[in-house]
Amino acid sequence: MAYAVVAAVRVLNARPHRPTRCVGNRGVKTAVRWRTHGTEPGCAKLELGRMVERPRAPCAGYSDTYGADGYEPTTPSPPRANALGRTRRVTTTPDVLPVKVLVECAMLSALTGLLFHLSTLFRVDAWFGALFPLPVVIAAARHGTNAATRVAIVTTLLLFILSGPLRAANYVFLHGAMAYSLGAMWNAKFSWWVTVPVSALVRSAGIFSSLAFSSLILRENVMKLLVTQMFGLLDQISANVGATFAPTMSSVWACAIFFVLLNSLSYVGILHAVYAIVLRAVGGVDPEYVNAPDRVKKILGVPPYGPGR
Repeated sequence: MAYAVVAAVRVLNARPHRPTRCVGNRGVKTAVRWRTHGTEPGCAKLELGRMVERPRAPCAGYSDTYGADGYEPTTPSPPRANALGRTRRVTTTPDVLPVKVLVECAMLSALTGLLFHLSTLFRVDAWFGALFPLPVVIAAARHGTNAATRVAIVTTLLLFILSGPLRAANYVFLHGAMAYSLGAMWNAKFSWWVTVPVSALVRSAGIFSSLAFSSLILRENVMKLLVTQMFGLLDQISANVGATFAPTMSSVWACAIFFVLLNSLSYVGILHAVYAIVLRAVGGVDPEYVNAPDRVKKILGVPPYGPGR
């Protein structure tokens, strides 16, 4: 009976305890806690499956070593590192072009795409063949190879939307790659003895790549069809001249490669001569950008004429 009275007095004198809180500010209503590995954000990691009762103060008047809620204080572990608070990587982009240059590149790309689309639509692309590489070369001459790259890429994407993948690939293989190579070599001040053969090889590779891509899209071997037609033409020519032998397929392939290289050399040579005149009239371009030889300048009538001047 005495023990019951003492217990009742203690209960009446005891102040109501406040719920303990973890680091994550989640209330705990009782003095008995399950210690588990902290899966809740911000809570301390506890031992799994072990139930521990926190000791109360020996009497209603709490000692200084206990917290205000009457339980033994615990030292919370530091909160876990926030995954979103990691240090962000900063990527420097030194090749970012100014807004004015980007606007000019966009205008050149739109002009090239519209001109190529309309010329192929009305079947007059043979008349404007020298104008298709010009915007890329102008961008390279005014703002460097980075601007030329952007003009070529944006023009390809625009043609892909307007005309489809076949014409976009034809632009890249026949004009875009060659124009970029010309701009890069002229920026490096190479002579015509380097720029003419290299750009001719790039265009020749682009012609064969265009034929291969067309064969893939059309599901017909276009290159084989051309070689067969050329074989029939050479056979007819040999029969007309009274020759007693027939051409072989290897000779036909050799003739095809030779004529493609000859066409590329003539086309690139004409482009060099035309651009030596046209680029002098473009603002912001060095008059000696094309780096034409003095003898060619005298033939074209382009000043200055060399050391004599």
